[in-house]
Order: sequence, then structure tokens, then C-alpha cells
Amino acid sequence: MIMKRITTHAPRTAVLIRLLALATALCLLIPALSAAESAEKDEWVNFLLLCNEGMNNDKGNAGNTVMVVAMNPKDGRIRLLGFTWDTFIEYEGYDVPQRLDMPFRNGGVEEVVKVFDANFGMDIHLFMSLNYLNLASMIDEYGGVNVDITRAERNALNGMVASKKIRLQDEVKGGLLTQAVIDMLAADYYLNEFGPDTHLNGLQAVGFGWLQYDSVYNCCLRESAVIGCMFNSVATTLDGKVAFCTDEYGRTDEEDVRGKRIINLDSVTEDDMKFLRRILSPIFDKAYHNLSEDNIDSIILTLARTAYLAKRQGVNLFERVEVLVLPIEARDGKQYDIIAGAKGYIIDKEANMAAINEFLYAD
Repeated sequence: MIMKRITTHAPRTAVLIRLLALATALCLLIPALSAAESAEKDEWVNFLLLCNEGMNNDKGNAGNTVMVVAMNPKDGRIRLLGFTWDTFIEYEGYDVPQRLDMPFRNGGVEEVVKVFDANFGMDIHLFMSLNYLNLASMIDEYGGVNVDITRAERNALNGMVASKKIRLQDEVKGGLLTQAVIDMLAADYYLNEFGPDTHLNGLQAVGFGWLQYDSVYNCCLRESAVIGCMFNSVATTLDGKVAFCTDEYGRTDEEDVRGKRIINLDSVTEDDMKFLRRILSPIFDKAYHNLSEDNIDSIILTLARTAYLAKRQGVNLFERVEVLVLPIEARDGKQYDIIAGAKGYIIDKEANMAAINEFLYAD
């Protein structure tokens, strides 16, 4: 009987041993996978971009734009992850959920970063924040943007910019702004054209990005388009001053490089970085941010590499910028929820966190 029992259970014992071995191997593999995933995430420079309607960069009336900008300096990938400001979030100190624009009203950009990370499972510490005047002047520094605008958007935009100009005039009367600033930003604000590649100046671009006459979700799509097209304007500016190359490919073509600085992206020198910083300084000088020098260098190199790759492929940089707007509920057309009289989206946190990670870090 003993022999029979041993013979009967020997295969099962072997199977059990193999299962235990497999389980042990998986346990050993999981940290390796986690390390690989962590290494992939570490390749990205992520920061929270906020734009507000106030007169200051670090606080204001409302944080209209809440966007994660993810950049990979190794291969020039850029991803823009926008969030509708009417998303309900858990906010410490409040008995009921609040909308995503509330933290900026209360404590500025640092408060937004803290609340954002807690609600979306992120670990973002870096930020850039601009008021609408600084964003408009930054866009103008790089020659404006070209966007696809409909007749309805054109009409709504003219009303938006007109109201902005009235508000700016009030700021002049209060001594907060000079008339020269108003004339610079708001001259020729009326837009006659519409259609593909319509050119917008800075104030028009900001107004276009904040149009929400049809929905807040579409407003976020417009914001993302403006920021993406601004990257393209930056790339155009770079192309006028720099001839990029790499060890593998060389220059994009044998164009006339007189007056341009030749920079090899595989061996960027300290002087090259100083030159690029001078061109891209408005992006950082006009913003309230906590970016380190290394962070700024990574962003600059990402923009340079992305501009170079886009030119090699014969596309504008905007076509290489990937965009996603969340929450999922807004994207899928869910009806508003109402909490304490406020309209917004109560979200599936797990589903949205999964969508965030998939978008930001998927190959």
C-alpha cells in the first residue's frame, strides 16, 4: 500500500514541485518587471502645466488649463495629457468632492500638484504655471500658432478676445498694466479668417484654447491644440537658427546653413546648450516654475530632437505630439453629475489612472 501510494502521488508531487518553481520564478521576475517599468518611466520628464485667468503666474481666479506634459529626451516623444477642470476630485478639508479648478483658487500651483497626485496616483513634483497674458506673449515670441478653426469657433473667439480686451482696459485703469502692454497684446485681435491652418496671435490663441461654448471637453481639446501648435512654432524658430544633425543621419538635407549653428544632438556641447537656452528662454522666463537646470536642459533637448525628427519625416512637430483628454467620463459623453449645486464628472478613479499610465508610458 505504501508503495502504491508513493507511485500514485509521485506525478502530483512532481507537478507541485514544478508549480512551486514557477511561482518562485514569477516572484523573482515581478521585481525585474517593476524595475524595467520604473526605468521606462524614469526616461520621461513630466511636469504639470497650468494656465490661469488671473494676473499672477502662481495664483489666480481659475486654473483653466491643467495638463501633464510628458517628454522623452532620448527619442523626442512628447505627450500632452489634459484634464477638464469640471472633474470632481477628493479634496482634503472638504466634506464633498470639489472640481479640479478649486485647488488653484485656494493655494495656487503647489496645491494643484499635491491634490492632483493624490487623486490620480501620480508622482509629479515639477510644474510650470502662467497667467493668460504671459502665455499670450510667449506664443507671440515664436510667431503665433496655426490651428484648424471653424466658422463657429471664429465667431465665438472674436467675442472672447473682445471681452478680454475690456478686462485688460480695466487693469490699465487700476494701474496694474500699462496701455503699451494692451496695445501689444490686443491690437488687431479681430479675426476674419477661419479654416485649416488659420494663423492666431498670442491673445487669439489663448482665447481659442479657452472657448467652451460647446463643452468643457472640447475646450480642453482646443487647449491641447494650442500648446501642441506652439511646440511647432518653437520648432520653426529653431529651424531658422540651428541645423541639427546626429551621428547616424547627419543633417536633414544639404540646405544652406549659412547663419545657422550646426548642433549634433548626439554630442551637444556646453556652448550648444547656452545657444539653445537663449532661443528657448521665453518658455521658462515667463513662467512660475520649479524646474531644475537639468530639467530645463532635458526639455530643451527633447524639443530639439523632436523638431529634428519631424523635419526628417517631412511633418510638422505638432503631428508628433500625442494628445489625450480625460476624464474618461467626459470623453465618452457622460451627463454631468451634480454635487452641492456644482456640475461636473464623478469619475472611476481606477479606470482613469489606468488610462493615464497607458497613455504616458506605453510604447
